[in-house]
Amino acid sequence: MLRTTLAAVCLGTLLACSPAQAPTETPPATTDIASGPMVLVTTPASGARVGSPLVVEGTAPGDWYFEAQFVGQLRGADGTLLAEAPARAQEDWMTEAPVPYRAEFTFSVTAETPATIVLQEDMPADNTNPREVTIPVVLVPAG
Repeated sequence: MLRTTLAAVCLGTLLACSPAQAPTETPPATTDIASGPMVLVTTPASGARVGSPLVVEGTAPGDWYFEAQFVGQLRGADGTLLAEAPARAQEDWMTEAPVPYRAEFTFSVTAETPATIVLQEDMPADNTNPREVTIPVVLVPAG
């Protein structure tokens, strides 16, 4: 009985002294680290309310680009393609380093509409499963 009590007290002391897990912030949209270099979306923020024209900016590794651009789509909640625009390299894309990109989508909605921005690598190495990043947004009608 004494050993059980002593073990419980020691375990409780150890747990009380162990550092608490710090809360983690949600990073900007990126690719899975295991699948390769990360794509960063600096604007818009996930869940942002956005109007037309919608500008998407960030950085992507050079291997996402083909002829200095990669695929950008704006899709409705049901998957319907609402707009398409290339994400164009803003600097030399012939590198493995992160390269700034910019895409501009034009759309028209009559009510607030949930949507998803889809950024997809162009010319994937396996030709079947392109890496992609998705960012949920809410489209708002022109003011």
